Amino acid sequence: MASLHQSMITNDWTQRWFCLCLLSLTALLMSNSTILYGDPPPQTIRFLKTWGQQGPKPGEFHFPIDIVINAADEIFVTDHLNDRVQKFDREGTLLAHFPVLPNPGGLALDKRGNLILSHIVASGSSKHKIGDRISIYSPAGKLIRQWGETGSKPGQFNCPGGIAVASNGHIYVADQTNHRVQVFDPKGKFLFQWGKYGNQPGEFGGKSSQNSRVGGPQFIAFDSKGTVWTTEGANCRIQQFTAEGKLLQHWGSEADQPGGFGGLFTGFKGRPAKGLLGPIAVCIEPNNQLWISAVNGRVQQFSPAGKYLRGLVQEQGTGPGQFYAPHGMAFDSQGDLYVVDAYNHRIQKFEIKR
Repeated sequence: MASLHQSMITNDWTQRWFCLCLLSLTALLMSNSTILYGDPPPQTIRFLKTWGQQGPKPGEFHFPIDIVINAADEIFVTDHLNDRVQKFDREGTLLAHFPVLPNPGGLALDKRGNLILSHIVASGSSKHKIGDRISIYSPAGKLIRQWGETGSKPGQFNCPGGIAVASNGHIYVADQTNHRVQVFDPKGKFLFQWGKYGNQPGEFGGKSSQNSRVGGPQFIAFDSKGTVWTTEGANCRIQQFTAEGKLLQHWGSEADQPGGFGGLFTGFKGRPAKGLLGPIAVCIEPNNQLWISAVNGRVQQFSPAGKYLRGLVQEQGTGPGQFYAPHGMAFDSQGDLYVVDAYNHRIQKFEIKR
């Protein structure tokens, strides 16, 4: 009996050990399956800092619009109603500032590190009523050349916005109220254009007045394949073109939710501003994922096919990480993202983990 009892205990212990091993093996396989085949770990975004406030003093802003960062991680910002460009380091320390032609907005770098600016006829808050031209400045603030005047003919402008430079040096300008993209050589010679007012793919701004610059195109950017991306405010749409202007695709949503470009601007004492909605600027990572800023205060990341991936704080306001009409964006060499928080008159910086 004792031998039989001992045998039963041994068999029971053996069964328990076998079950424990089986459970452990199952857990290990499930863990490996998650690692190999499951969703990737969550990608995080961390607010780092902000600098700037409304004012005319060096380091302050009066409606900053666009931003570029050169190979030395020097940060240049167009200070629209202060008629200047300001330069900062990665920590927001002011390095330099210099006056430019009135009402600077869009900003890009050419291959030599020169600054290419667009200038618009500004609102009643500007002390100038001139604009509608493109200028090129050295990094030290010396004017190299300028061209353009108000009008709708080739080489003329009506509220030029964002600027992008192709690998061959050609300069692409979002000619906002003319609802087209114009292309120039580095010396300002007109080359070609595409786009017109309308709602059809390849057209711009048909849901707004034809005389409104909020219809688009607003900003413009190149991806690593040399294709051109434009934002289009009133139509809440992103469009992709070849460098020659052939439409490749378009996407966008008017929804007021993550992934959407709908929702009105509320920066005027909390009152929604009728007609002010949609995407503003586009910034493209080396892997061709797009970051889009929008009037609704959102800064969001999308795949080239338009799939929403993630976003910054999804609400309007004045707190850290909140925005009122975020405009231009740029990445530094460390992969940190800088956003021009236009109506809060400041720059905000974020760590983007991939």
